[in-house]
Amino acid sequence: MILPVILLAGCGSGYNFLGNAEMDASRMESEAIMADEAPMAGGDVQKISNALPPENQESGRKRIYNGTIGLIVDKTEEKRKELEQLTLDTGGYVESSYTDYMILRIPAAAFRETFSRILEMGTVTQQEISTLDVTDQYADSQQRLETARKTRERLYDLLEKSSDPEERSKILREIGRLSEEIESLNQQLILMENRIAFSRITVHLEPRLSDYISRSAIPFDWIATLDPLSPVSGKLKAKLKIDPGTGFAVFDREKYFAAENADGTTLFLSTLENNPRGDSGFWQQALSFHLSSYYEEAVPLTIALGDSEFQGLRFTSKDRTPYAYTVAVLTEGKKLHVLEIFSPDASADLSLLMKALNEGEIR
Repeated sequence: MILPVILLAGCGSGYNFLGNAEMDASRMESEAIMADEAPMAGGDVQKISNALPPENQESGRKRIYNGTIGLIVDKTEEKRKELEQLTLDTGGYVESSYTDYMILRIPAAAFRETFSRILEMGTVTQQEISTLDVTDQYADSQQRLETARKTRERLYDLLEKSSDPEERSKILREIGRLSEEIESLNQQLILMENRIAFSRITVHLEPRLSDYISRSAIPFDWIATLDPLSPVSGKLKAKLKIDPGTGFAVFDREKYFAAENADGTTLFLSTLENNPRGDSGFWQQALSFHLSSYYEEAVPLTIALGDSEFQGLRFTSKDRTPYAYTVAVLTEGKKLHVLEIFSPDASADLSLLMKALNEGEIR
């Protein structure tokens, strides 16, 4: 039988993530300026610009830039149109636009200038920039793709020479598996290339109204600062094993777990200090009490991650085309593990992702 030799030459099953997320291998670079330190509109923009990351392709590295800006503005609709026009002028596009915020995709070369210009559009309450270095991950995916293609070609050659029905059946099954892996790797590379070429800037818009209820009144800082597009914490203090499935790019070299697909659905897992000390049920009730009024709907749920159960809520926004944002927690003594899922389309079917979580493991 020639088949076993060929199969051993094939590539692995794809992109399972297993390891201690506290590792020092993270290439995350971030700068966060809190509201009390952020400059007001018309402030020292040059100081902000100097803090921004270098050009995207410096030294041949492949980097993904993400920026977050919070603005208090007088007229949100006018500001929304202004932001859209600015984005189009750079050659970018508006990925999503909701009541509370906009997701802008900006050509990487224009990221720094555009970020600075947006800071001048209102009173700055938040600004944050993060850089993901995906150079090694990109090269690894390319290598695995090339290996999978070569292995499949050898199997096709072997199939033509084989007349044994049982052997042909095994070869066809392996060709099918490799074809699925090739498609998955292709999708991951396309997604990474798009994220490298077009940086993301999320702009939170708050109306300058006296009756506006600010999240700053929430007594738990981590709940007050929850953002559908950014993990609530920059680290995960647990060992995690998850394969989110075909179409997801897993950024597994960060200190927290992050996965994203081409539709914009994101999955984050990170860890906070469980302070004040509470169980999962306590934090589920806190999320409901403090955040439900911001959303059209808040549905309690339980998410199984292997043998562990996260308790939380699935929020649906008040937009005409609503998004869904799930926040669920798992307490472990002094640790509070937070699972976040964002879907740009609240009607999207996430059953396969939930199945992948159920088959995963956290320790």
